[in-house]
Amino acid sequence: MYDVLIVGSGVMGMSIARELALKNDSLSIAVIDRDVPGLHASYKAGGMLGAQNEFIEDTPLYQLALRSRDYFESLSHTLYKETNINIDYQAHGLIKMAASRDDIDSLTEQYRFLNKRDRSVTTLNSQSLRHLSNHTIAYNHKAIYIPFDGQINANQYAKALLKSIEYKGIERIYHTEVKSIHRLNDSFKVLTANQILLSKKVIVAGGAWSHQLLADYEIEPKVTGVKGEVLLLEHPDLKLEQTLFMTNGCYIVPKRGNRFLVGATSYVDDYTVGTSVEGENWLMRQACKYIPLLSSSRLIHKWSGIRPYTDNEWPIMDEIDEDLYIVTGHYRNGILLSPIIGKLMAEWIVYEVRPTLLEAFKVRRCVHL
Repeated sequence: MYDVLIVGSGVMGMSIARELALKNDSLSIAVIDRDVPGLHASYKAGGMLGAQNEFIEDTPLYQLALRSRDYFESLSHTLYKETNINIDYQAHGLIKMAASRDDIDSLTEQYRFLNKRDRSVTTLNSQSLRHLSNHTIAYNHKAIYIPFDGQINANQYAKALLKSIEYKGIERIYHTEVKSIHRLNDSFKVLTANQILLSKKVIVAGGAWSHQLLADYEIEPKVTGVKGEVLLLEHPDLKLEQTLFMTNGCYIVPKRGNRFLVGATSYVDDYTVGTSVEGENWLMRQACKYIPLLSSSRLIHKWSGIRPYTDNEWPIMDEIDEDLYIVTGHYRNGILLSPIIGKLMAEWIVYEVRPTLLEAFKVRRCVHL
């Protein structure tokens, strides 16, 4: 019998497990996943910490994102001391640019919102963009600069969290798919393909697959998967530090060793693995349009990942039955939000009081008339 069983070993599940162990090292904690940890969206993400990039109004999610982004610099040092893994935290800022004239008004509105709260957010003309980007980015309509939206290496982050929970004695159960979760009198029976596990509390943090495990609870908003394709390019002469994010969803994230992560396509309710020729071509066209030097880059790697999505892009973090929790729907912000969600969910489990910051992320129930 476990005290806490976490379904899902992405950065969200591992962050919760790590924070639980930090708060109470006497807890019996296990993390279960059908695959090896970190081989899905967490492992394959761009690693952007876009706390301001994604928002146009002041909401509880916006406030959560800002707080979580501020954890990363200290977290990077802590994880390095624990695991000797560098998650490569960088704070060079993010450039957001309108992909078409139709997007100018919405980007202008976002700038006004952000600049009112943070005067360091500025507009860029063609000259200031060239100067900031070392003459690498081609000016396209309107652009703004968000200096505090940084990035990390998502792959290294997932590996560091994994090693951290290993060091803390958290049991890991991999290559084991959870089939169903049933309440007993004062615990839960978690049925897998080849065994039955018992736990006092269960947290479902299975990303895009979370909703399927809890179908009997008829949760709204529904969570589905959005497949995103990504390319990793290399160019020895391209000197760029800032992330470039376009309003059409394309982003280019500079990584160490003159490598550039280019993403991402979006295919709703698509759980297939691998990239398509159509997707690869779109990503290359976008990359070369905005950073022309990438036309002579070398393709290092390509992959896809599935992100958990809700219709209103509003995550779910709730207790749907006594001692049964769901944490999902973070879409493009799973990496960004993982530190603060880990802390808040651990507080909830240990102290058995819902944190005020999570009040806005309750599920809705389907009503059948």
